[in-house]
Amino acid sequence: MTENKSIITSEFINQDSIGLTYELIGKNETYKSVSNDKNIVSYEQNGLLLINTKGIVFWTESNYLKLTDFENSEVINTALVDLVATNESNLGELKKITNSINNGGDFDVEVFHRKNNTFPFWARITGKAVVDNQGDLFQYVVSVQVITKENGILDRLKESESTLFSFLMNLQKGILLEDENRKIVAVNKEFCSMFSLEMDPNLIVGLDCNEFDEQNKVYFKNSDQYVLRVKQLLEKKEIVINDELELVDGRYFERTFIPIIKEGINKGRLWSYNDSTINKNYKENLNYEKGKYRRIIANMNIGLLEVDNEDTIILANQSFSEMSGYTIDELIGKKGAELFLDAAAKEKLIEKGIDRKVGKSDSYEIVIKNKNGDLKNWLISGAPNYNINGEVIGSIGIHLNITEQKNQEEQLILLSLIAEKNINSVIICDSQGKIEWVNDSFISMSEYTFEEAVGKKPGHLLQGKDSDLEQIDYLRTQIRHGLPFKCELINYKKSGEKYWVYLQGQALYNKEGKILKYFAIEEDITNTINLKSQKEELVNSAAKTNKDLESYAFIASHDLKAPIRSVYSLVTCIKEDNDLNEQTKEYFSIIENKLEKMDHQIEGILEYAKIDKEDFFYEEVNCNEIIKISLENLLIPENIKVSIVKELPIIKADRFRLQQLFQNVISNAVNFIEKPKGIVEIDCKEERNTYIFSVKDNGRGVAKENQHQIFNISKYFNNNNRSTGLGLSIAKKIVEICNGSIWIESELGVGTTFFIELKK
Repeated sequence: MTENKSIITSEFINQDSIGLTYELIGKNETYKSVSNDKNIVSYEQNGLLLINTKGIVFWTESNYLKLTDFENSEVINTALVDLVATNESNLGELKKITNSINNGGDFDVEVFHRKNNTFPFWARITGKAVVDNQGDLFQYVVSVQVITKENGILDRLKESESTLFSFLMNLQKGILLEDENRKIVAVNKEFCSMFSLEMDPNLIVGLDCNEFDEQNKVYFKNSDQYVLRVKQLLEKKEIVINDELELVDGRYFERTFIPIIKEGINKGRLWSYNDSTINKNYKENLNYEKGKYRRIIANMNIGLLEVDNEDTIILANQSFSEMSGYTIDELIGKKGAELFLDAAAKEKLIEKGIDRKVGKSDSYEIVIKNKNGDLKNWLISGAPNYNINGEVIGSIGIHLNITEQKNQEEQLILLSLIAEKNINSVIICDSQGKIEWVNDSFISMSEYTFEEAVGKKPGHLLQGKDSDLEQIDYLRTQIRHGLPFKCELINYKKSGEKYWVYLQGQALYNKEGKILKYFAIEEDITNTINLKSQKEELVNSAAKTNKDLESYAFIASHDLKAPIRSVYSLVTCIKEDNDLNEQTKEYFSIIENKLEKMDHQIEGILEYAKIDKEDFFYEEVNCNEIIKISLENLLIPENIKVSIVKELPIIKADRFRLQQLFQNVISNAVNFIEKPKGIVEIDCKEERNTYIFSVKDNGRGVAKENQHQIFNISKYFNNNNRSTGLGLSIAKKIVEICNGSIWIESELGVGTTFFIELKK
């Protein structure tokens, strides 16, 4: 043994002797035997243990058991270090014990000692080596002494600080701790991960936070605002919880800022970052769903009312407002019974309120008085309203005005069973898309029984070879993503008969955003589709007829013009070959004029038939140039002045047809001016989406009773020798093909103004 050890020697008087004394060399402390069959010792004041050379306890006494609350069986054959060690024990001190035992030396340490089922205590633990008469180490005497509370508290504070720091560094939040000079004191791994810093957090310690902020600002959507906000927080020195930050990659962080102030002096700051992306997206989706259902509630065709347990109105939709005659502002905060009910009805409502508080739902009829004092019969379906803790906080009622149907029992039953007896097919499916419920209309429409439908997927049951594959793919995509859907589709009845449906539906979600069910409504639109098909056939037939008429017009005009030219030639020959008197010459001139007018009328009919919107070519057209060309093509008498009031616009139109339009309208104006001094004025007024042109003359005017016929090719003809009577019909057809309109304002003897409205 080495000289610096405190050696305890033993003298064995007899193996079974009653007494055995150990004397500690260099000390006067005595350990007395208390057993007559073993070499066992006890210490008078402190807890005492005997351990072997491997540190395993093989004996203890009552003082130690009292100090630790252990049972003797829990101590014997247990390593000393395992008895002592707690989460708060200093590992370095425990290692000293182990090293001393391994080296055969003494130990003296101060450390937290475990106490059974309660808090640990601060202890001084000393161990003395024991050698036999030959000087060989064979055991240790261990003393456990409770030391002062002050030392324990101080060390416990240190241990607590270490524990707290360790806790902060291991939080599932990004942590950055800086000192009063903005130097980084510590960051944790989560912080590095959140900001994609692939380095040991210890390498960041000591860096300047100002520079660090400049580097990190690129992660945030509004980088300048990020830096400015940091400066604001540093200046205000106030705690800020969950400051929301949006990152450029679509993530959201919540930042908490905690200034560290000690005795009024800034000692540093703690920054905490939490990735709130999932919560943010969930809240946005939740708000969207809430908004959607609020809109549904607001636009329901039945009145909805929500009241608290005191019958105070807290929500009403527009339909209820219209039913009651009160505005929503007039309803909110008022007592429902006070607004609408008489004494007898109030008693009934009180009974229903009691039912709601115990979780009962039902439907009932009640007579109310609306804002105007009119008595109305309402059918109310009421149910309790619960908070998230399952407590009844009021009730929700759906209100139907059944005043007109009160005495019609059949309609009343229909209203009470509206969901079951919906005229359209209603299908409810589970989250896997399999049918859970169908109404009677589905059974009638599809010919499948309720039992045959349940458990099947609607597509497998109803769709067939003529069902549109694109629409089916659309439905599957929408349903797979939980999105609303609507389309027209061919379904098949059980008998194989095809029928068209207008299908619409959507998914239903729970609070966690998971799909619970799907619902769909199918409307039989077979008749509508058939009518549409018939309409298309009629349109195609009309188009073919128009083409046939156009062809006929060309043929007829050619066949009619040939004999007219022949007659005209004969008249000319007769005039040239015969010496005719003046009366005969006048007759022949009349014949020539009539033939010429007939030829013009045939040309007009041909031109009218030729106008087709498919022939229109749209381009930018200067209306001033169009008017100029039109005037050059017309023979304007010298007594008539045609003028443009102001510069006309450039519009998108077919150049030829626009010229034809204005030429016919201006020609009509000129032909019906019989005054010595004629005036034709062309003007244009610009509206938001259109131009309104006007052609004003001071001609003879049109009688009011004839104004509606002047554009009609079959009803209105004139006796003007210069007009065929078809020009205005041609003008109207051109305007209508351009989706415009034409009309007149006229007064006999004063003149006429034509208005032409064309889109920009």
